Order: sequence, then C-alpha cells, then structure tokens
Amino acid sequence: MRARAILLLALVVGCTSDPVDEVDAGGDDAGGLDASQDVDGGDPRARCDEEGEVCCADGQCGNGLPCMAGLCGYQGCGEIGLPCCAEGYCHLGIDAVCEDGMCVEPGCGSEGHECCFEGTPCREDFLCHEGTCLRCGALGEQCCPGAECDGDLYCLAESGTLGQCLSEPPPCGGEYERCCDEGAACGAGLGCTSMTPGDSFSQCLPGPTCGADGRTCCEGETRCGAGMSCTSESDGVDRCRRCGDFELPCCEGARACGPGLTCAGDICGLP
Repeated sequence: MRARAILLLALVVGCTSDPVDEVDAGGDDAGGLDASQDVDGGDPRARCDEEGEVCCADGQCGNGLPCMAGLCGYQGCGEIGLPCCAEGYCHLGIDAVCEDGMCVEPGCGSEGHECCFEGTPCREDFLCHEGTCLRCGALGEQCCPGAECDGDLYCLAESGTLGQCLSEPPPCGGEYERCCDEGAACGAGLGCTSMTPGDSFSQCLPGPTCGADGRTCCEGETRCGAGMSCTSESDGVDRCRRCGDFELPCCEGARACGPGLTCAGDICGLP
C-alpha cells in the first residue's frame, strides 16, 4: 500500500513539471514580452519612439509617431509637403514639383507652367518658351528653341515639337528622314520640305528639290510652281508657299488671288 502511494506521487510531480518548462520556452521563442507592455515602471515604448525605429510589436509607436511600413515616423517621399524622391521626382498623378528638395504645389516659373510676369520668368534650370517654362537641352530632354542641345548632343527634330536631344546624330537624307545639315540635304529623287513656316522640322520627301510647296525656291526666273510664291522665312531660307486662296497670302503678279477673291492687306479674302 505504501509503495503504491509513492508511485502515484511520483507520477503527479512528473506531469506538472513538463508543462511549466514548455510555457517558458514558448515565451522565449515568441520574442519575450511585448514592447508595448510596461516593464518595471519604465517607458513601454522607449525603443519605438523615434523616427526610423522599428514599430513596437503591437504595431504602434511612442511619442505620437505613426507606424508606416514598419517604421516609426516614416513619411515617405513624393507627396506635397514631403521630401522629393530620388533624383528630385514627385509622385506621378499629383500636381507637384520638386523645389529646394521638397514637393510643392507648382506656380508660375515651375516646369510646364506659365512664365512669371515679374522677376525671373522661370526657375534657373528652366527656359521660358511661348509663355511656358520648360526644361531643355540635356540628354533625353526636348531641344531648346532653335533646335539647340547642350554640348555635343544632337537635336532630333520632330514635327510640331521642339524635338529631342540625343547623344548620336540621327540619320538624315533618306526618304522621310530629316534633311541633312551639311552637304546634299536629301538623296537623289528627294526634296527637303518644311511643312509649316517657322517650324525647324524638315524631312526628305519624294519629288523635286525645289519649287514645290514647302521646298526651297528655285534659282532662275521661275522660282516656284503655279499658285505659289517665294517667301523669306524666319530661319533665313526662301521657300515656296501656297498663295492666292482664301485667307492665304496674295500671290505676286497680275493675278494676286483666285476667282471671287480680292487682295486686302496682303491676304486673299472675300470682296
């Protein structure tokens, strides 16, 4: 009887000791006490109350800081009122520009916005062109007015735009390619054409080298084809442009305008 009682006591002690050890081990594996719990009367968030520190285990931070992306006080970048992201960018989709390292709402003088009427028209790294501040001249940026780029860069002219600055000269002289700046402007059977007066973009199109609309005026007595006049343009080139039709310049000679039109102020219009 006494032996049986000793055996039962041993079994009770053995059963109660193992679970205590398991609880202790489980607590260690879980990382100990939660940092958000008060320990010995100290600040429960002493390790998560400064910007850049890891948030406490409960996803909160001390000192009134927010927990964002796992860090306390992490504010990100690119939003209005926050620092600019890498290389001076602000988030796409918001109307913001990077000025002095901060993303701010743009005003006059900012890229893509109107030039200022007073003081400097644009920020120092922008150029005022046709009333708008733009960035130009560097590799990958649009060409500056006059098809100019910085240093040894080349301007790839594009119709209706200022073009783009490239590190290598773009091809020229072939069909539908830009006109060459040196030597023959275009290859055989092609003529250099500027479709819009004052536009620096020109390309090689099939047809005569001179006398057609948008092409240089020919040498000799007949400089342009019928219905066209030789016009001196802003780039210093004389080109043939259509004339005599409604709201077009008057042609030279006896017949300045087409049937039913009259020349008034060098423009053909209704009588």
